Parts: sequence; structure tokens; C-alpha cells
Amino acid sequence: MSTDKPAMAASLIDQCLDPAGDIGLFSDQQWLDALLRFEAALARAQASAGLVPASAAAAIARACASIELNRADFVERARGTGAFGIGLVDPIRAFLASHDPAALPCLHWGTTTQDAVDTAHAVLTKTALAALLDELQKLAAALRALAHAHAATPMMARSLLQPAQVTSFGFKCAQSAGALQRSASQLCTLAPHALCVQLGGAVGNRAAMGHRAAQVELVLAAELGLWASGQSWHTQRDAWMRLAMEASVCAGSLSKLARDWSLMSQFEVGELAEAPRGRTSSAMPHKRNSVHCMQAIALTQPVPGLAASLLGAMTQAHERAMGEWQAELSVWAPLWRRVHGAAAALRLAADGLRVDAARMQSHIDALYQVIFSEACTDALAPITGREAAQQAIEHLAPQALAQRQPLSALLQHWVATTRGAEPARAAAHALATATDPQRAVQASAACCHELLRALDASEPSSSLEPHHV
Repeated sequence: MSTDKPAMAASLIDQCLDPAGDIGLFSDQQWLDALLRFEAALARAQASAGLVPASAAAAIARACASIELNRADFVERARGTGAFGIGLVDPIRAFLASHDPAALPCLHWGTTTQDAVDTAHAVLTKTALAALLDELQKLAAALRALAHAHAATPMMARSLLQPAQVTSFGFKCAQSAGALQRSASQLCTLAPHALCVQLGGAVGNRAAMGHRAAQVELVLAAELGLWASGQSWHTQRDAWMRLAMEASVCAGSLSKLARDWSLMSQFEVGELAEAPRGRTSSAMPHKRNSVHCMQAIALTQPVPGLAASLLGAMTQAHERAMGEWQAELSVWAPLWRRVHGAAAALRLAADGLRVDAARMQSHIDALYQVIFSEACTDALAPITGREAAQQAIEHLAPQALAQRQPLSALLQHWVATTRGAEPARAAAHALATATDPQRAVQASAACCHELLRALDASEPSSSLEPHHV
């Protein structure tokens, strides 16, 4: 048991930005509890393998359940020694000296500080990953629901922020759901390789425990709900880092979604709006800011830098890092908190999202059919030839916008004056089909439904329980 002190999980500003900040991932309390769990579980695992007496293991477990780890003392010992585990082992040793001195030689036997810290870190990361997967599952479900509802809702696609062609809002939602489900699936695939017990001993060879180390590892992993890799990963951090890198990729997908929705929520665009929540500006009462999109963008903005710092920390010298592992510890938790917070923010945005389909259509209409230029080229190609059609559209499209006339009308007049009445009648029919928004959206609607079927068939399991648990 550790002292009940305020958790210092995140700064004031971080918590203001994170709608899920009260969950408290990687809090001080969780860290201290996980470290104590490691020592108690290690002793029981070693007793099961016949390496320490069962009475000693029971005494160590009692000590871990009884002592109060003082945060200030823990920090002071770590600062003075450079070893995080000293602040863990010393209080347990003091308790045993007073209550069960015979168990003292068995405490922390055959292991090292990094074994305790890495294993505790894996326990906390598993909790963070489960929380992230839960948010991703809810957000993906909300996106799929939007995709089903708006599979055939026409909207203007933008390329380099400029009008491109007609797509559907549902297709955009399905694409985002797909990206998030792929990340969730990849995170679940990587978890058994990353969320493993660390049990290397002094230099990673498990010399003290010998051939019984594997049994100890399996029992320890089972008790802590982790996996057993069968080897030390003190300075080989590849599997561990892959999990964080996938979380970073997920942050990129979340940031892209937040960016798109925030742009669509601008007043002059007005295609989306988050649920109303009253005043969102201290100076301008009329404003209705997209708060959750802002939160998601703010939370994900530093993630690439955090990911780069983690990758940079992989250059760990020989069998024990000289500062790189310690730097990794300080960067790891903020990355996970930020990705989880961004997912929570967008889930809240999606749950109350207001879609203005009429506004989406109005932006298509405001382009006077210029948005259908490719379809118009295809429609006129059999009548006028492709090159002539392209040249005509390139010339007439600016006129359509300037004169506020439908492009199809200008094209029909061009065909009539250059090709005659009969080709003009054929062009009128072909252009009417080419400039129909409901026809134009069908390709995106079909892609949306196809993607939704694939997502429904491949929705990943969010279970993070090893088979031996």
C-alpha cells in the first residue's frame, strides 16, 4: 500500500485540454502500487519455482501490502542514487527487518531495478492501452453510424483545400473509422510482444535464477496479467517501441479527423457543428467554438516529437542505458495520455455532431457545376472529342463562376454553335446526367458501403488478457 497523495499525472494545462483527464493514467499512485505488486508477485513466483521459501514469499507479500511508500522519500532516494528501485526496496527491507528478518535475503532476489520499473511500466501501459482501445471502439462505432446515415449525402471533396469533386460525408466517416480500427487491430497484435514481464537480472542473463527463470517469468506474468517474452529486453526496446509508434500513428489519424471536422465547422463553411454547450469565448458571446476538435488537435500536436524522443532513446549502451532509458520513462506516459485524450475528445464530438446536409449541397450548387468538369469532359468526349471538350471546359469554367451560370448551359451553347443542333441535343442529355449530384455521389456511396462491410467483418477484439491468465 502506498501513501494516498495527490496524483501528479498531468499539468493543469494538460488536464484542461483533456476531456478524459480524470482517468489518471500513469499516476504516481498507480506507479507506486505497480512497483509493490511486482515485488510481491516476484517473491510468490520464485517460491513456486523453489527458489525462495514460501514463508519468505508470504512475508514479502505482507510487507508490500502493509508499507506506505512515501512519494517524497522515493523521489529523494532516486535522485541521490540514480536508481528508481532504491526507493521501493529500502522501505520493504525496513519493514522486513522489524517483522520478518528471515525473509530479508529473499527480497528482490536475482533481479534489478529495471526489472521492477519496466514490469510496472508494462502494467500501467496495459491499463492505458485498454482505455485507449475502449475510446477507439466507441469513436469508430460513432463514425460507422454516421457513415451509414450519410453514405449518400453529397458534399464537396477538397484537394489542396480547393473544390475537387463530389464525395459523400459518409465515405469520409467510414475512411476515418477504418484508420482507427486498423490502429486498434495493430495495437492488439503488438501488445503480446510489448507488454511483457522484465526479468533479466543484473545484465539480462538471469544468472541468479538459472534454469528456473523461465518458470518464474511465466508465473510472474500470469499474476500481473502480462505476457512472458522468454528473454530480457533491458536495452533491446524494439517490441516496446513498436507499440508506442502505433499509438503515434493512431494520433495522426485522430488529428486528421479533428482537422477535417474543424475546417468543416468554420462559420463560412458551416457543414458540421459540435453539440451546443453554451458560451465558448470569454470576450465574444456569439462564438460557438469546436471545442472537442480543438482539444484533439492540441493533444496530438506534440505526439510526433514525443515519438521521435522515444526512438532517439533506443541507443542504449551495452547492457544498461546511460540516461536513454530514463529519458524514455519521462516521455512514455505523456504520449499515451495525449492519444487517449484525443480519442475521447473526438468521441464526444462525434456523439453530438450536427451534420448540415443542405449546407453541403449549397456549396456544390455555388460552383455552378464546375465541380463536375471531369464528368462533363467524359460526357462530351463522344460528341466533340476529348481534347476539344477539355479545352472548352477550361475556357468556360471561369465564365460559369463569374457569370453565375451553370457550366452545362455554357457547354450546350458551345456545342450548338460549333457542332450544330443535333449534337447539342445529345450534349444536353449527357450533361444533365454528368451534373446530377445524386448520380455523382453514387461512387462514394458504393465505396462507403463496401468499406463498412469490411469494417464490420474485421472489427478487432479489445481483449488484452494473455492466455495464461
